[in-house]
Amino acid sequence: MILALAVPWLAGCSYFGFPYPGDFEDYPEPSIIATYETGTATITLEDGTLIELDQVARHSTLDTMSGTSVRWTGGDGWHLTLGGAGGDDEIYGSFAYLQFDRIVDTEHWTIFDSDRCIVDVERVDKTVVEGTATCRGLEWFDALEQPMMSEPSPLDEPKFDAEITFEARP
Repeated sequence: MILALAVPWLAGCSYFGFPYPGDFEDYPEPSIIATYETGTATITLEDGTLIELDQVARHSTLDTMSGTSVRWTGGDGWHLTLGGAGGDDEIYGSFAYLQFDRIVDTEHWTIFDSDRCIVDVERVDKTVVEGTATCRGLEWFDALEQPMMSEPSPLDEPKFDAEITFEARP
C-alpha cells in the first residue's frame, strides 16, 4: 500500500519541478563561498537592554546553495543565527531568517517562529554579511523539552520585541 502511494507521489514531485531521487544529479554540489570569522551582532530589547554578541562561531559560512549559516555568540548565553541569506533563489527561494537561542541555567531556550522577524540583509558576499532586523512578539520555548510530533509549549516568560544589527567578515 505504501509503495503504491509513494510511486505517484515521487512522480508528482518531478511534475511540479521538485526533484525525486533520480534527479539529484541535475543540481550542482554546494560549495563554500566564504567562511566568516569575525563580526558582531547586537540585540536591543524593547526595554532598552542591549545584548552584544562579539564572537562569530566556527563554521559560519556562505555557500552557493543554502546561503548563510552564521552564528554570533557572547559570554552571557545568547546566540543568534542568520540562515538562508544569499542562497540559490531557484532551489531555496529568496529568504533570510534569524534563529535565537539562549542557555539559561541548565535549559536551552529557543524561538520556534522565525517569521516574527523582518530581516533586511544589506549585503552578503565573500567579503561581508551585514544587515538589520525587526522582531515582534518573540516567544521562548525549551528546546530540550518539546514533545515529538506535537505543538511545543512556550515557557512562562513574557513575549518580547527586539531590534537587531549584524555583520560578519572572513
